[in-house]
Order: sequence, then structure tokens, then C-alpha cells
Amino acid sequence: MKLFKLIALIISVLCCAKLSNAQDVIIKKDNSTILSKVVKISASEIEYKKWSNQDGPTYIIKKSEVSSINYENGEKDVFDKQTERLDLTKTMRRVGYNLVLDHVLLSDHEVQELVGEDNYKTYLSAKNQIIAGRAFTAIFALSLGATIGLTAVALINYDSDMLTLAYGTGLVADVSLVSMCVLSGAGKGRMNWVADEFNKQHQDYSVNLSPSLIRCNTPQSQNNYGLGLTLSLNF
Repeated sequence: MKLFKLIALIISVLCCAKLSNAQDVIIKKDNSTILSKVVKISASEIEYKKWSNQDGPTYIIKKSEVSSINYENGEKDVFDKQTERLDLTKTMRRVGYNLVLDHVLLSDHEVQELVGEDNYKTYLSAKNQIIAGRAFTAIFALSLGATIGLTAVALINYDSDMLTLAYGTGLVADVSLVSMCVLSGAGKGRMNWVADEFNKQHQDYSVNLSPSLIRCNTPQSQNNYGLGLTLSLNF
């Protein structure tokens, strides 16, 4: 009889342990915990449902209030306290293949915490494009220099083989130039987009530039209209 009670006790303990491991545990900075099912993590907020009522409402907690999250699969997210020193109302901007906020060059981990997982993937892809574009810039410079040098030698010595080689390096220069422009342009545009998305979420103003008809009323031109641009600022 005692053996059956012992077995039942062990089974109940294992079941409780399994149940506790099946929860997402949000650990707040005041060391309190929330047993939950995390739904979404954005740049500044965490959305979750209570573990005891997963069909109920979705709750939101500011990421700045959270220290870490222990997920049911054993993984863990620790939120970097370094970002707390940053003024999130400042404008994020791109410098080279990095992002800068409040005059601070952001690490990849800080960018991930600030912009969210989806935009972070775009940031990494854009960063790799810009770096690849710089590599093609070096290839373009070398191949262009080789083309000029080989062409000069070929014309001086009337060497057709050397001229053919110059055409080859010239083709490499052309391909490198196109690749450089495409990769660098696309990467910079996508990284600027990531910064713009962050700024939209954390700044209380918007800028809009739209085409409009402008009435010209001058002594030389009465009641004449022209196409212009209207700049509007909303605070």
C-alpha cells in the first residue's frame, strides 16, 4: 500500500513539474512573475494571455518593465538593460551599415530589442547587402584600374592579346558597378525603412509631403495655377 502511495506521489510531482515547464514565465524587473502564453513581442511592448485563461483577453506590458522571459521550450529572452539609457524619442538614423539612436551606435542585440523581431530580420538582411555592396566597390576600383592600365599598355605596344584582357577586366568593372549600386541602394533603403518604422512608433509627430495645385497671383500672371508640393507637420 505504501508503495502505491509513493508511486502516486512521484507521478503527481512529475506532472506538476511538466505543467510548470509548459508555461511562458514573464519575469518583471521588480522580480514578480506572470505565468502566461506570450503572443507577440514588439519594439516596446509584450502581448500575452494569462496561462490560466488562454481563451481570454490579450494583455500588454511594456518591455521596459520586463527583465526576461522563460519560454515553455526552455529558451530564454533577456532584455538588455543598456537600451534603458537611450532616449527613445530621439530620431533613429542610418550611419553606414549601422543604426544610431541618441548619438549611440547600436549593436545588433540593441537593434533587435528596439525594433522587434520582424524588422530586425530586415535590418540584418539590409546590413549584409550594404557590406556586399562595399565589397563590389573594391572589386570595381581594382578592375577599373586594371582596365585602364592594360588598355594603355596594349595601345602603346599594339598588343591585341593585352587589349582582349583589358576588355575582360572592363566587363568585370561593369558588372561590379551594377552590383554595387543595386546592393548598396537596396540595403540603405531597407535600413532607412527600419529606422523610419521605429521613429513612427516613438515620436509624436509626422511629416507628409504631397503634390498640390498652387495658385499664382502676380502682376505678370493673374489667376494662374501650377503644380507644387505641400509639406505638413503634425505634432
